[in-house]
Amino acid sequence: MLPHTSLGEGKEGLVMTYLATFSSQFDSILASRVLHSAGARSTRLMPVPRELSTACGTCVQFDWDGEPPSVDRADRLYRQVGTEWQLLR
Repeated sequence: MLPHTSLGEGKEGLVMTYLATFSSQFDSILASRVLHSAGARSTRLMPVPRELSTACGTCVQFDWDGEPPSVDRADRLYRQVGTEWQLLR
């Protein structure tokens, strides 16, 4: 995975990159659609990066203006800081 940094200032604050992990592919697809409809700058379905988990799983990487939304059914939510992922919840 290529490092992705914030996109700059948005109308509500700094646009940050987040990653939500899921235990099922269905939940990740649904979350991707909901996040896109709710105003995410971009969404990307992908396997969970190995540095976060060695178990098979899916995740959604998304760019969001300001505080991240609550992501239903997400196992964990991370924020990208430089090239590292910081666990939020």
